[in-house]
Amino acid sequence: MPIETVERLLHIRTKKNQQVMRNIARLWEIGQKAQSVQDILDGLHPWGENKELYFHNLIPRFLFICGISIALFGLLIHHYIPYPLSFLAGLLCCFVAYLIYEERGPIDDVIYFLEQRIMRLRYDLDYNKTPKHISTTSNTLLVMSKLKQNFPFFSQGNLSNEIEQFASTTWFDGEQEHHVMLFHYHYVDEYSLPNRHGEKQKIREIHKNQWGAFVFQMPALGFAASNKHDEFIAPYTQVWKTSDILVNQKLHIFGLDQHQLARTISPSITLKLSDFFQHYSGDIVYHFEENMLCYMGDQNLFNISRQKQNLNDISRLRGHLRTLTMPEYEKFKQYMLNLI
Repeated sequence: MPIETVERLLHIRTKKNQQVMRNIARLWEIGQKAQSVQDILDGLHPWGENKELYFHNLIPRFLFICGISIALFGLLIHHYIPYPLSFLAGLLCCFVAYLIYEERGPIDDVIYFLEQRIMRLRYDLDYNKTPKHISTTSNTLLVMSKLKQNFPFFSQGNLSNEIEQFASTTWFDGEQEHHVMLFHYHYVDEYSLPNRHGEKQKIREIHKNQWGAFVFQMPALGFAASNKHDEFIAPYTQVWKTSDILVNQKLHIFGLDQHQLARTISPSITLKLSDFFQHYSGDIVYHFEENMLCYMGDQNLFNISRQKQNLNDISRLRGHLRTLTMPEYEKFKQYMLNLI
């Protein structure tokens, strides 16, 4: 193949990828400047330029195959051409292929950023930020540690337990606003048995995930409710039975003492709890001193509903972003507001 032809192909290849990089830079700018979901969607249409959102890597793949082929073929003709020359030629082809090959990372990064930005604007979610009513000067790690200490079910996992992701928002229940912080809780249990030398040997490690929410500006009622456990963790150790046998079979209520529970658990609260736990599997605790509650369950509140598609151009990306929703979060917010 003439050198001029190779240079021309490389020039076209480079030019196309430069256009893709310009598209990526423009997407970052649109996402950073947008003040609403519609701002992002309007920024993607009309695009007015090349809409490609994938790198053209045909040439580097071809060069890599050529490099390997030259190196292998050199073994067959080493009697006629010294093998080091064939090897160097093959190595040069592979090196050029490496230089011009483009990873998809920048495209995936900007798509992820736009997805998070859409969720932030559509659902008013501030990812990895504590609620606004907590001082912005407070250390995030200390805030998270204090929140975990307030509720007993954050001590799971004998190896590790962490809140890996969280996002803050504000809900209005019709009378007042509540600051809310969603979270993803991950913990690890390690199981081990002693070996013949008496030393502990790990046989299994189990990773578990749960999701939930802290809801602030709530009355300090001091009780817990669950449809997963018939016993609870201190200080919520006193069991409360309602007058409805069917409710008692599906819903377990715990508190500090029987007198406090008799004052707190009204038929209205019982009915709301029963309705909530018909849709959710987990635990909920109203703190006994702090004006807050915490729910933890098995439903992934951060799950984003997305269609499986190859986002290789701006038009498809726009359609993808337009249809992004968080159905589990929407459902959870509705039932939690009915409860509180």
